[in-house]
Amino acid sequence: MFTTLVFHEIRSKNEISLGQRPISVADGYKDSLPMPLYNSLDYFCELLNYLKGAGYHFLSLDEIKGFYYEDQKLPEKSVLITFDDCYQSQKKYAYPVLKEMGIKAVSFEPTGWIFEEEQPYKENFSQVLSFKELEEMADIFTYANHTHHFHQREGIEKSRIMWESEASFIRDLESCNQYVEEKDVFAYPFGLYNQNNVQTLLNSHFKLAFTTEPGINTSSTPPLELHRNIVIEGLPIDKFREMLGEQK
Repeated sequence: MFTTLVFHEIRSKNEISLGQRPISVADGYKDSLPMPLYNSLDYFCELLNYLKGAGYHFLSLDEIKGFYYEDQKLPEKSVLITFDDCYQSQKKYAYPVLKEMGIKAVSFEPTGWIFEEEQPYKENFSQVLSFKELEEMADIFTYANHTHHFHQREGIEKSRIMWESEASFIRDLESCNQYVEEKDVFAYPFGLYNQNNVQTLLNSHFKLAFTTEPGINTSSTPPLELHRNIVIEGLPIDKFREMLGEQK
């Protein structure tokens, strides 16, 4: 079994104190990142130090594919670190820490959001990175499919993959796959999806897909509906340990 953690924005506490801010993305989509998706750099480091100190193994996507499709075993304490959306803070704050600690992670890339040219860092926006910057972090991050232009939503219950036709969804998946390394791994935008979307991924030969439903992944978890846990800022370490599936 294993736990998957998902992060979005890692910021200094001073930046987080500025409150919710709009996103800034290449295709012009307008939205704002909810505050529960922000973690302070200090807390992020605290979590990683706990995982390292407790002897956790940091998984790769190949190991998870092996677990589900080749009956390979995973280390008893296993965790997958993921990031969504490729915000500037991933480069400014998260990447140096992960590199220093020797921890690899997966970044789900909405490729239509990514800028062609590098942009100045913006404290007041959730600004997305450029393709060149993502390439520069490829020693730590493995990039996987998070749609091309379909990372959009209506309210909190419906994302674009749910209202578009299957053919349109497939074309968007194929567009994203022109840019990402992992072409059979997906994360549902905003964690919103339906069973038609799952079937489309299956028909398109995807092997893994990640939700934002919390929980532990076991051999019985559907590999196209894997659990991911959002870590809320300041969650006590004992609660974090429960999230990891540790015994009390």
